[in-house]
Amino acid sequence: MSQPDELDDNWLNGEEITCPECHERLYRLDHSPMLDCHFLYCESCPMRVDVGYYDRTFRSIADALPFEDRTYATLMAALEARLRRCDCGGRFRDSAPRRCHRCSTVLTAISAPSGVDVWPGWWTDETDTGPLEETFTARYFRTEDLWEH
Repeated sequence: MSQPDELDDNWLNGEEITCPECHERLYRLDHSPMLDCHFLYCESCPMRVDVGYYDRTFRSIADALPFEDRTYATLMAALEARLRRCDCGGRFRDSAPRRCHRCSTVLTAISAPSGVDVWPGWWTDETDTGPLEETFTARYFRTEDLWEH
C-alpha cells in the first residue's frame, strides 16, 4: 500500500502565517466541506458566528428565498441582515476580512477570506490543545443567540 503524498495531507490548504502588526504566529486553513454550518465573521474584530444548516431561523431564511434566486450570495445577504450585531458593534459578513486574534489587524496574507478560517499557531502543535481550544472558541465563536429579535 502506498503512502499518500504530502499534498494529500494538506487538503484544507493549511499554512502558517504571521500577523503583519504584532507578529503573532497564526494558522490559516480552508473550511472543511464536511461541516454542517456557515461561518460569518465580524467586519470589525476577530469574532465569528457559526450558523448551523439545521438551525430553525436559518432554515426559515433559506426557505423564504425565491426559488429562482437561491444563490450563495443571496443566502449570505439574507443571513447577514438577520444576524445580531457583534458585541463590538460590527456586523457579521461572509466576506469580512480575517483578523489577528491578538491585535485585530486585518490579515492581508488572506486575499479571499470567504471559506478560510484562522486559528492561533498553537492549533497545529502536537501537544493536547483541548483546554486552549475551549477557551479560544468560547471567546471568539458565537454559537448561540445569533439572531435579531
